[in-house]
Amino acid sequence: TKNEPFSPRTFRGLGNKGTLPWKCNSVDMKYFSSVTTYVDESKYEKLKWKRERYLRMEASQGGGDNTSGGDNTHGGDNADKLQNVVVMGRSSWESIPKQYKPLPNRINVVLSKTLTKEDVKEKVFIIDSIDDLLLLLKKLKYYKCFIIGGAQVYRECLSRNLIKQIYFTRTNGA
Repeated sequence: TKNEPFSPRTFRGLGNKGTLPWKCNSVDMKYFSSVTTYVDESKYEKLKWKRERYLRMEASQGGGDNTSGGDNTHGGDNADKLQNVVVMGRSSWESIPKQYKPLPNRINVVLSKTLTKEDVKEKVFIIDSIDDLLLLLKKLKYYKCFIIGGAQVYRECLSRNLIKQIYFTRTNGA
């Protein structure tokens, strides 16, 4: 796994119908977990200030101020611990094996217009738009936010310039 600048020339794809186009391996999964769970509490205040400034600018360009989805608590044993947010679409959520749901030591957010809290027994946030995501992020205490899939979520976040850095896995022979 290598951390490189994103280039459409080297980018070959995300997933297809809830699966990855390459075989998952433990090294890749451990890297994903380490990146999306890493928190440096000493940098939190600086990140928070930058994020709040950005979200104020985003809010001034439109969008209301009420999140949907009812009782959306992530709670659990780590509710007071500073964590990262992982945002995914419904198909990405459904592709995660049951034993790994919700992704541990992260605040899980599922973007879906069809899932309900009753469909998802795990403690996750269910929202139905990127605008609701931005409103939710204003209310949460978190370190970083990672968009982890799928293609529609990436596409919308990229088109709105919400993604500042991309981590990707280069595999050979995929």
